[in-house]
Amino acid sequence: MIARRRIMAATLGVLLASRTRAQSLSLGDGEVLRGRFTQQRFLQGFNAPLASTGSYILAPNRGLIWRGETPFALLTGMGAGGLVQRVVGGATTRYPSSKLPLLAQLYDVFSAALEGDWVKLEGMFEVERKGTTAKWQVMLVPRKKDGGMPLQHIAVQGERFVNSVEVARVNGDRDNIEFYGQMVSRDPIDSEASELLGMVSHP
Repeated sequence: MIARRRIMAATLGVLLASRTRAQSLSLGDGEVLRGRFTQQRFLQGFNAPLASTGSYILAPNRGLIWRGETPFALLTGMGAGGLVQRVVGGATTRYPSSKLPLLAQLYDVFSAALEGDWVKLEGMFEVERKGTTAKWQVMLVPRKKDGGMPLQHIAVQGERFVNSVEVARVNGDRDNIEFYGQMVSRDPIDSEASELLGMVSHP
């Protein structure tokens, strides 16, 4: 359960990050956004944060691949159909969006983020922008505190690409995600990642 929540928080951060920049990222046909991440999750009752590292691929109209390397080799795909996790060398578990309402909410944000639909995003979040195109900050606060996403706020900072995302939960837990080595690429997606994207790209 903790692993799934960590992935969902990180996923929300990177999907929002793809469109909360002052200058929107536009990916053409066959292009994907690739990058690496380090993530720390601060949980109530734990003295030290839970840390993880890995890489991600954001593929328009298909979904997101989140590849954890440490402390566990875990491959996660998320799209309109839900979320799939595969332990490298082990089992695959699927969480359909129809059975997890939060996933449906996350994908609503995902779609709006990829499409640059600020009207829809601003319907879900109070949006505060600061800085310049060269160096900017965005604060997102959910408009509905009851029955919505269990988030206090999402804070995003970046320059050309996103540098960091903080996802703060209403229970006091928070995720800090640092991004680096990001690039727009036409390199083919590996077969395992493509398989997971195929499993989640449609409801």
